Amino acid sequence: MKQTAQDHFEKGIAHCDKNQFEEAIPYFNQALELEPKNEEFLYNRAKVYFRIKSFESSLIDFSQLVEIKPSNAYYLSDRAVAHHLNGDNEAAMNDLNKAAELEPLKPFRYSSRAYVKERIGDLKGALADYEKCLELDPKDAIAYNNKGLVEEKLGYIARSKESFSKADALDPVKQPSQKPDNNSKELISDTENKLDSESIESKPERLTLSSYFRTIKALVSQSEERRTFGKFLKGLFKK
Repeated sequence: MKQTAQDHFEKGIAHCDKNQFEEAIPYFNQALELEPKNEEFLYNRAKVYFRIKSFESSLIDFSQLVEIKPSNAYYLSDRAVAHHLNGDNEAAMNDLNKAAELEPLKPFRYSSRAYVKERIGDLKGALADYEKCLELDPKDAIAYNNKGLVEEKLGYIARSKESFSKADALDPVKQPSQKPDNNSKELISDTENKLDSESIESKPERLTLSSYFRTIKALVSQSEERRTFGKFLKGLFKK
């Protein structure tokens, strides 16, 4: 029986489920030969290329996705991360800016851009984005925590302590008996298990890459946004 594009795709997914990412690529290639504009096939291959750190190949697929749907903010954000890790921060910021323009009321657009700005040394720009994120979502504990880290780097010690305090107060995971005296910077690692479980429970895509990008844990609040995008950013973005 002749193999369909979906058959090849399913075989690629099966290899990914076993963390056999290199072996998955030929099956995604075969699927895309039959259906070159299939977004699900392209997106999963882009993620696999990303997983094996083949960022240039990943960028080709993400760029094709952006060409297919130029107003899709998720594709732009994903491509931005690939640009950043491929060393092109100008292109990364262009994509993040476009994503924020497309979805100006989504807090995540600002917290994700803030995180990249912080990594490339634009601390004041990162701080402004975290403040915009918190203006839209004042209950985002992780944004408060990361804002505190940026304020600390800028020497705004009093402001950073206030941000860490707010992060602790909003963190749903910490129990009162576990709350550190002044150590809310542990918030991200403390919440890892909870965030992982929520990402697994809600699977908007076929391909789950458990070590794909841990950045999402530093970016997204307890919201629908994290459930939608939560699996994409894990692991490689960690300093």
